[in-house]
Amino acid sequence: MEQAALKKMRTRQVVTSNLLFGMLILIFFILIQKVEIQFTYFFLCLGIFMLLQGIYGLIKKGSTKSIIPIFEQVAIYEKEKLGKEWEKEQRVENIWKLVLSGLMFFQSFSFQTMQDPFFHIEAKFLIFLFVMALALINISMLFRFKKIDRSTEGELTGYTKESNIMAIALGFLTVIIIFIFIVIFLLP
Repeated sequence: MEQAALKKMRTRQVVTSNLLFGMLILIFFILIQKVEIQFTYFFLCLGIFMLLQGIYGLIKKGSTKSIIPIFEQVAIYEKEKLGKEWEKEQRVENIWKLVLSGLMFFQSFSFQTMQDPFFHIEAKFLIFLFVMALALINISMLFRFKKIDRSTEGELTGYTKESNIMAIALGFLTVIIIFIFIVIFLLP
């Protein structure tokens, strides 16, 4: 793919991803402000959504089809570039969705006995989480673009393992930062 077309595709991917994420967070924020959502039902719905995504991903296997055209274009490009690593990465991603759906079902079950079962979160914490998640999404996309777009054939062997290790490390760092934010700004 030519450099100009690649840059245009990646820019559209970033913009579309950020817009979708922003809209989902806005809908979530409006829902928790206007409707009293119980923790149990929130985690149950999230678990069902992730379970369906994971099962659908495992069923479609090597397909690059997507509802959003830019994501389909990106999937075709990355599948060509990564080869077998792309299919491995998709399988691992869908297995993680299934694991996380199980965790959401467990959380749903755990919150059934709460005294105050409704979802109440301070606005400043939601804004912090939104900015943090947006930063993580964009940083991880940039690292991914750099690694995939600049590589030559054969260089990406082991990419899935490397990217999963990086994701786990970023996850731990994120948990530490969120914990520090809670201790400094929300507990006093």
